[in-house]
Amino acid sequence: MKTLKKFKFLLACTLLIPLLGGCSLLMPKPVPLPPGTLDAAAVEALFSDKTVESVLDKNGRVSLTYYNPNGELHQLQQGQKRSGTWSVRSDGRICLQIEERDQKCRIVVKEGTTYRKYVVKRNGNHEPVLTYRLFRDGNLVE
Repeated sequence: MKTLKKFKFLLACTLLIPLLGGCSLLMPKPVPLPPGTLDAAAVEALFSDKTVESVLDKNGRVSLTYYNPNGELHQLQQGQKRSGTWSVRSDGRICLQIEERDQKCRIVVKEGTTYRKYVVKRNGNHEPVLTYRLFRDGNLVE
């Protein structure tokens, strides 16, 4: 009886191990970050105590956002003032939470002399969504 149990166990292991190993072949491989992706220190230095002019790629909407070193942010968009918080994760993603909206974290990529914000799509690819045009010292929003 014990021999039959051992045999079933060995048979199950023999069949499952290749099957489970094959599953890893079906898993999508992570897409590498775009060249020029900034690390946490670079993002912090670029945004902290700066008023940044940005343009949404999909509709051309311009925003002015001040990134206070204390983590607050103040934004002027289409004549409306909004406020929220910002932070930088250890992996370099900048995270914004504006008013009652969910926090969103994105990578920042330097492309030549231009900085762009990218979103990670469901397929794992990185897609640019916003272009930063100007970085000026201090709070020019309020």
